[in-house]
Amino acid sequence: MRGWLPLFTFIGALITLLMVGRLLADYFGIELTLDSVHEFRDWIDSIGWWGPLAYVILVVIRLFLGLSTHVVLTLGGVAFGLTEAIIWGGVGLTLSGVVQYGLGYYLGSDWVTKRLGDKNERLQRILSRSGVPALFLITVHPLGPQSPMTIVAGAVQFPFMKFVVTMMLASPIRASIYAVLGGAVLEFDLWLIAQITVGCVVVMILPFLYRKTRRLLLGMDAS
Repeated sequence: MRGWLPLFTFIGALITLLMVGRLLADYFGIELTLDSVHEFRDWIDSIGWWGPLAYVILVVIRLFLGLSTHVVLTLGGVAFGLTEAIIWGGVGLTLSGVVQYGLGYYLGSDWVTKRLGDKNERLQRILSRSGVPALFLITVHPLGPQSPMTIVAGAVQFPFMKFVVTMMLASPIRASIYAVLGGAVLEFDLWLIAQITVGCVVVMILPFLYRKTRRLLLGMDAS
């Protein structure tokens, strides 16, 4: 049951986002229509580079603010559309990973062990045995323990250039799943949104059907 918690968190975050949006729209008298969504995008475009910059910073510091990665990346799809959301989401996730790597590197294994407990030892074993493939898979999959893994990578001084290249390749793929969902909102087609949501859930579940990838994504030994 515990292994399905990230999936339920994703679905719950999506439902919460929709409910909060509806409540705010009612409270402020905002009519949520296709035109209003596109007006929001036009406003983002009008502020130039400040929009992408603010979004990248938000992705980097989201965990320190207690914000859900699912919600932040989905909002990127709404604000920027599919292509730009993948680009800026990927940049933000990569920089976020570098920051977390730095925390693990400079604060050390003892600090990481206190924060992660037994998960620290398990992730260290995964990283030592599977290396780049494990880091790539956990970063790509929306339910993978990316943040703990990047912190552990810093604590064990995983080769930095390998780490950065892996993050640069994997992060846009992770961001793309949410960008597709957020981009569908621009079409304001509830049936399309529902189809894409179901598709995303299926894509998330499929790797769990294979024992080795399931154990990696749950932060367990793949052996």
